[in-house]
Amino acid sequence: MIVIHGHFYQPPREDPWLEAVLPEPSAVPYKHWNERITFECYEPNALLGNYTWISFDFGPTLLDWLRRRRPHVYSAIIEADKVGLERWGHGNALAHPYYHVILPLLDRRNKEVVVEWGIKYFERHFERYPEGMWLPEMAVDTETLEVLAEYDIKFTVLTQRQIRGGKAGGPYEVLLPSGRRILVFVRDEALSDRIAFGGPDELPKAMEAAPDDRLTLIALDGETFGHHKKGEERVLATAIARFGGKLANLGLAAERLKPLGTVEVIPGTSWSCPHGLGRWTRDCGCDGPAPWRQPLREAIDWLNNTVDGAFDGWAKSRGVDGWALLRKYVRVLLGENAEAFARNAAPHIQPRELLRMLEAERAKLAANTSDAWFFARLGLEAGISVKWAVRALELLGDKALLDEFMKRLSEIRGQPAGNAAALVPTLRGPLVAASMALAATISGYTAEELGPYQIHFNGVKIKIVDKRTLDVWELDYSEFGVPILKPAEQ
Repeated sequence: MIVIHGHFYQPPREDPWLEAVLPEPSAVPYKHWNERITFECYEPNALLGNYTWISFDFGPTLLDWLRRRRPHVYSAIIEADKVGLERWGHGNALAHPYYHVILPLLDRRNKEVVVEWGIKYFERHFERYPEGMWLPEMAVDTETLEVLAEYDIKFTVLTQRQIRGGKAGGPYEVLLPSGRRILVFVRDEALSDRIAFGGPDELPKAMEAAPDDRLTLIALDGETFGHHKKGEERVLATAIARFGGKLANLGLAAERLKPLGTVEVIPGTSWSCPHGLGRWTRDCGCDGPAPWRQPLREAIDWLNNTVDGAFDGWAKSRGVDGWALLRKYVRVLLGENAEAFARNAAPHIQPRELLRMLEAERAKLAANTSDAWFFARLGLEAGISVKWAVRALELLGDKALLDEFMKRLSEIRGQPAGNAAALVPTLRGPLVAASMALAATISGYTAEELGPYQIHFNGVKIKIVDKRTLDVWELDYSEFGVPILKPAEQ
């Protein structure tokens, strides 16, 4: 039995204020990396039908972008899960935490939020409860597995250096301190890496040589098939045509294969860093010198503590279970009207106040996206993190906290940005939305909405409403000089 698992993922590239992906010059000739990788990988694999034969996970923020911008690719992914269900009795898709965060670096409450959000997202789109969940970077500790088991996730995937007492394949059982159990499948690390980084003959050779009496698990970045390796999507399609009779998905493997025993999971490990979690906490040497990694981790840890502390204090003062509300907030991310949610969830709290606190927590979680630390350069990916962090602190409304964070960023040095503060745009949010709307009006177009902002023109004033938080601003451009944006009467 062979299972090929593709982990498909991109960081949340949307601007935190406009909720739109702005141009990324490094992706030329495409507008940004989501577009480029879709053209090179996600779309060709959909057209070739590859998703119907492999196990896969898609990061929710990427899948949501595909749903909105490339619906034919999104539909092919959803349909592929149903094809797997018909062929093997189990869908091909695994769930994924809502954000691609290093779970062992979060406390339990935050782990539960991103896991529950990921499950609710999966249920909405794939119309079933997930059997398995992919861990971002395969980063694992005992508490992470406890959270998965608590949410009735039956299995996850690890790599060989993360376990003691087993070999590639599986499944194996992990006995947890709570008394719960969870299955882990163990990818064949050497084989997967040869396919990911070797020639185009590695995949068909591996499939031909795979034994019939045990599981061969190949797990790698899904972007291998067409983006990292040009033409590899066609290699995959050809290999499927030749050896499809050997293939299965992880749900079928969990049903058919008895556990091969128990294994011990080595906590604080991952699949992409031989130094445990070093890549996301310190200058561990991965990808070259990156002395900025530790101070950026410390800055984001400070952000986590600051936002969570403010959230806890606010929830206590209002007599609510803030974390229960936050877990439910995924309903708004899935399309429920924010104001209606707020009025139903906590009728005694002013909706704007509640939504600002919940949005601050969402932005904080997005700021923990693992890509910020992955590469040695302090650039595009780190910028995603620090911009979401600034968004979170703006929502708290405490200028001193924002100033403190910007000071920390200015002391983090790295190339090409120079320092991390340079990654934060000076003009952002409603001011940018108002400027874009005004420019559109001058050009003869009417912009009534820009991302989450509703735009209303009233003479020489522009009224901007943030649908996420119900915040309202007015921009008066009747005077010469710089127009002034100020909060409107609530």
